Amino acid sequence: MARAGRFRCLAIGLVTTLATLALLAWLALWWLSPAPVSGRLVEYHADAPVPGAVITVSRHGWGRSEHHGELIWDKRYLATATTDAEGRFRVPMPGPVWLVGSGSGRLKAEAEGFHTLDVSHVPPGAELTLQTVVDRDEHLPGGTAYLGWDEEGEPFGWSFIDDAPTRDLSLVDLYPLALKRDPLRVTLAVPDGGGLHFVSAEEQGIAHESWGYLLRYLDASPEPPMALRLTLDGTPGTLFLRTPQDRYAKLAWEPGVVMAMTGSVPGLDATSERLFSLRFVYRPTPGRQLPYQPPLFPVEPVRAALQAELPEGGEPYAGPRTYRLVVTDAQGRELERQGVELTPNVPVDLPSCADDAPLVWRFESVRMDYEQERLPRLQLTMAGETFVHHSGPRLVGPRDPTVFEVMAFDTEYQRHDLEVRLRELNNETGSTGCG
Repeated sequence: MARAGRFRCLAIGLVTTLATLALLAWLALWWLSPAPVSGRLVEYHADAPVPGAVITVSRHGWGRSEHHGELIWDKRYLATATTDAEGRFRVPMPGPVWLVGSGSGRLKAEAEGFHTLDVSHVPPGAELTLQTVVDRDEHLPGGTAYLGWDEEGEPFGWSFIDDAPTRDLSLVDLYPLALKRDPLRVTLAVPDGGGLHFVSAEEQGIAHESWGYLLRYLDASPEPPMALRLTLDGTPGTLFLRTPQDRYAKLAWEPGVVMAMTGSVPGLDATSERLFSLRFVYRPTPGRQLPYQPPLFPVEPVRAALQAELPEGGEPYAGPRTYRLVVTDAQGRELERQGVELTPNVPVDLPSCADDAPLVWRFESVRMDYEQERLPRLQLTMAGETFVHHSGPRLVGPRDPTVFEVMAFDTEYQRHDLEVRLRELNNETGSTGCG
């Protein structure tokens, strides 16, 4: 009996020990597992919940491949959840700690009819309020504006119409005046007729940063952009801008990523001493609303230049227009120059003014009409003794010439590459005819 009692006690003790070890193992695994990410997804403007959204958390790190089982360094771990009726979610932080560590993950929130949010750094246990906005019907152009100083210390600014940096103050819409690095302070300016207004991210009530968040939420400046110059510091936010043509843009001021040192300047034949890059959305037509709807597409300079002349309210001009036509050869030598006034939908035949050119041509059926946006476009036929070139309709504006490339042949069937450049002339008298 004593021996049976001792055996029973040992058995009970062993079961207790095993249970304790199992509990300790479970607690160890619980302690080692990253805490889940939880939160709520709402629509920014109405603060209404967004149900049915798919929330994905991903991490990359060491692990074993699914197909061959070998150890790899870039294994991707995923976990998903769906928001409930209140927009709430809870997603496990994916991946075993002993392989990928307890570092942050990347979160994506996707809901039909809403902007996709991409939050690049989400730590374990994060409690997030995510704000999205509905998809917009209107896609405005935009991109990245570059401004700063070149190696000679000369400033360059940004032209929204040209979608390019420029040193020409008659074309620039925004340019830098001063820079201090520690602490960061940058003074920006606009030409007469323009204006600036800055709204910080905190003032906008943005709960959590996500990619594109400084362009995503506020569509219009709460106050008219009036200041000719503004000094920005380390406070992130959105810069609203009015151009001298009364057109509007908004730019993301992100102090941690806007500034670079020496390097080539995209769109400018120069090397920078200091360079700023500001993501932007631009409205080339009248109106102050600037919805950000990714993906952005570049500004079309000719179209933007024509849209900058459209009146705010009322009917756009739809009458005759005068154009300058210039023909150059492959070496850039000017072969002819003439002006012509065109009435909408009335084709015009033009004899050539190129008396000294190595071949003979004429212009047939030069026609101007107005497209759906009420912008003027031209098409022409250039005909010679041994060649004919028909162009498609192209927008032609007053700012920069529209170039038609022509492959022509003389009577000996030698090839001549020509360029026909057309530009609108604004109210210039005596501008028709040769010369």
